[in-house]
Amino acid sequence: MMKTALLLFLGLAVNAFAAVQSSANYSVLSYSMDAGGTRAVSTNYSSDGSLGGFSGLVTAIAPQETARIGYIGQLYEVTALTLTALATNLNEGASMPLSAVQFLDDGTVSPVSTVDQWSFTGPITGIDAAGIVTAGNVNQNTPATVQARLEGWLASLNIMVSDTIAGPTGYNRIALQYLGGRQLRISFVGLAGINYALDRCYNLAPPINWTPQLTNPADANGVLIFTNLANPATNNFWRIRSVP
Repeated sequence: MMKTALLLFLGLAVNAFAAVQSSANYSVLSYSMDAGGTRAVSTNYSSDGSLGGFSGLVTAIAPQETARIGYIGQLYEVTALTLTALATNLNEGASMPLSAVQFLDDGTVSPVSTVDQWSFTGPITGIDAAGIVTAGNVNQNTPATVQARLEGWLASLNIMVSDTIAGPTGYNRIALQYLGGRQLRISFVGLAGINYALDRCYNLAPPINWTPQLTNPADANGVLIFTNLANPATNNFWRIRSVP
């Protein structure tokens, strides 16, 4: 397998004199180095220094980062590719970022900024170039899988798309959800990809005068959602029918 060269600038890894090293997020207790170098550790960090205080290896636990200081060049091989997210549940219609990390044969990791290809199965509407995944509408909690490909490696992550929008309990049933003011969300489960029209009338006494409101296609799961304004001055009746 071909080795990959990683070039870094020469720098001072650690202070050769005893001192407290700290920042807003961590601190390392005072230590000193002999001529052969030493290791200093804290809860989240470790630092390996070499002869004379030049070069070293510094790692952080969360997020996983590695700084190779003083190495003019280094060869490494990728041993694994992993895909993670902020959560494994995603509400329907919501989005969240995905993160990919390469594990290297020297025990370090390398965060991935871009991948060669994104793919998915299940109720996912898309993943953009920045790795933002967006869920589609579902009528029940539905599993999905997202995948990333990079340099011949494939990483997968299972996500549960959660049903958070009130919907009907079965096919060919209409459900209403009050959104405030005059707005109503009208949900329906039909056949995937079929166009459906929403009609409204104010009186069911014959002859009924149905007035078309909106026409939309059902999504891949057969879910259809309309938003309509109710007339508070009278009764409101709706129906949904399939159209060409």
